[in-house]
Amino acid sequence: MQLNFRQLSKYAAIICMIWSMNGPSATAQEDLWIVRGTWTTFPNEVPALRLENDSNWTGINAVIARAADTASSITIHNTDSLDHLCALTWGNQFNTLIEAGSAATIELPALPTGVHRFGLTDTIGERLGAFSMVQVGLTEITTNSSPIFHWNLGDWNTESIAQIDSGSYSGEGAQYIPDQFTINEQTYPATADDANGTVEVQLGDTCWIAIANHGLMDHVLHFHGFHVLIETSTHHPDRVGWSKDTVPIKRGEGITVRLVANLPGMYPVHNHNLIAVTNAGFYPGGMITHIHVQP
Repeated sequence: MQLNFRQLSKYAAIICMIWSMNGPSATAQEDLWIVRGTWTTFPNEVPALRLENDSNWTGINAVIARAADTASSITIHNTDSLDHLCALTWGNQFNTLIEAGSAATIELPALPTGVHRFGLTDTIGERLGAFSMVQVGLTEITTNSSPIFHWNLGDWNTESIAQIDSGSYSGEGAQYIPDQFTINEQTYPATADDANGTVEVQLGDTCWIAIANHGLMDHVLHFHGFHVLIETSTHHPDRVGWSKDTVPIKRGEGITVRLVANLPGMYPVHNHNLIAVTNAGFYPGGMITHIHVQP
């Protein structure tokens, strides 16, 4: 049976919905696992690595939480056949070698409140997608149990990923041209079924969105219906306090925004770069998600 693009998209959405039902919100857990699997995204299947909550492959990177201004640690278990380097990318420090089939404990320094990138820093580990975020101090600054959603942003050149994994990679050439764009390792329409990424709130609620840009390019997110207040930024602390409906996020940046749901309805959030709302050139896709405010 041959499936068309719309059927493939629905199929992918069902798979990712199952993932999201079992997917992680931020936890204070003490262990993560490097797990190898296959990422299936129209029209490709490519090798992938993820930082998972346990040794079972879901295809979605775990998100961890830590208290602000408090040193901690996390143990990384490497189930892959290759050695990897893992690091908290805050300050470009703390690279730790994790040998294949072994585990290593990474000491995390006392970190300021906000979103900090965390993951593998060797070429294979980074480009195959084992990266996530540490949410630091967010539960302390939110009020009345305000929900915290998270968006791990990624851009991918699937041809390069296959070459990197096979050892035949010779570089991107004159230009880096990704063909897939993701939020929480998923492309639209599957993003709409992600309980950690799709903002589902009641009218009058306040929520927080933690965002980390793990891609090789800058991204700009546009919010329909709302302005959000920038609460933290690793790269642009001068922007804290800005109220914006369009938020640029530099490569490697982690930010936190606060949204007050003062309008009922369904509103899109999307990348303002046209190529980033496609899957392999097909529109709509890529970095699109929703804000759903129930009256």
